[in-house]
Amino acid sequence: VEGQTSTSSVEGATGATLGELFEYHFAAPVTIKKNQSAMLPFLKDRIPVRKLLIYSERDGEHPVNAAEVTNDTSKTLDGGPITVYDGGAYAGEALVETVKAGDKRLIGYAVDYGTRVSSTFGSGEKTIREIHASNGLVLVRSALLQTREYTIKNVDAQPKTLIVQQEGLHEYTVRSPAPVERTATAYRFEVKLPANGSQTLKVEQEHVAFEQTLVTDASSDFLLTLVQNKQLSAHGREQLQAVADLKRRVVETAESLNAAKARIGDLSEDQTRLRQNIDSLNRVKGEEEQVRKYSSQLATNEAQLAGLRDQSREITIRKSGFDADLRNAIDRLDF
Repeated sequence: VEGQTSTSSVEGATGATLGELFEYHFAAPVTIKKNQSAMLPFLKDRIPVRKLLIYSERDGEHPVNAAEVTNDTSKTLDGGPITVYDGGAYAGEALVETVKAGDKRLIGYAVDYGTRVSSTFGSGEKTIREIHASNGLVLVRSALLQTREYTIKNVDAQPKTLIVQQEGLHEYTVRSPAPVERTATAYRFEVKLPANGSQTLKVEQEHVAFEQTLVTDASSDFLLTLVQNKQLSAHGREQLQAVADLKRRVVETAESLNAAKARIGDLSEDQTRLRQNIDSLNRVKGEEEQVRKYSSQLATNEAQLAGLRDQSREITIRKSGFDADLRNAIDRLDF
C-alpha cells in the first residue's frame, strides 16, 4: 500500500502450516491509520547463511555468488524478491522460492568475475560387469565410464568455496568423489579455492546398461566374445562355448547345403539346355556326332546330379541334427 510509513513496534509473529499453505499470527491487533502503511516483522530471528559460489556449465565460465540459507526457524519463509548485502554493501538481488521450516536454499545473486571455470570431458570404454542367461536370453550388464575435469582459477585475494553443480543425475552414477548433495536433477560437489590460486575437480561417473539378446539371434562371434570375458563364470563359459560351437556347425552345414543346391540348379539348367539342343539336332541330317557328344554330357551330368542330391540329403539330415542339438543347448542355458 503506497502512502506514509510509520515505525512498527509489533513483535514477531508465530507461524503455522495449513496443508501446502501457511499463515502468521501476531500476538496483538495491528492498527493502520488512513493513508498510512506498516511493515510487520513476522520474523526477527537470525538464520544461518553461508557465502558460496555455484557453478553450472550452462552458465558460462564464471560462477555465481550465492548464499546458502538454512531455515532453522519454526516458520515458513515466503518466496519473493530479496536484496543481498555483503559487509554492509549492496551485493545483488535475487528471487527466492518459499523455504519451509528445516529446509535450505542455494540462492544465486550476482556473477563472480574473479573466478573462472573450464572443463574437459573424457569417455572410456564400455566394460562388462555381469553375464547371465536363462529362458533363451543372454543378459549383459555393462558400464560406460566417463570423466569430467574442472579447472578453477581464483584471481581474488581471498579464499572461496565453490559448489560445482553437474547435471545428469538420472543417466549416470558418480563413482568419485562423493557429492555433498543431490538435487532432483544434479550432483553437487564442494571445492575449496585458495586465494590467488587454482584448484581442480575430477568427477568420475558411470552409465550402467542392461542388454538382452535372444541366443537364437546371436552370432557365434558374439557368443565367443562373451565366452572370452573374465566376468563369465566357468559354468556359463562351458554352456556358451557349446552353443557357439553348434551355431558354427549349423552355419557351416547351411552354407554347404546352399552350395550343393546351387550346383544342382546349375546342372539342372545345363540338362535342360542339352536336351533342347539334342531335340533340335535330331531333326538335322549330319549332326549325329554332335548329338552323341551332347548325350554323353547329359549322362555325365545326370551322374553328378545324383551324387549332389545324395550329398544334399546327407547335409540336410546332418543340419537337422545340429539344429535340434542347438535348440536343446539353448533351452538348457542357465547361469
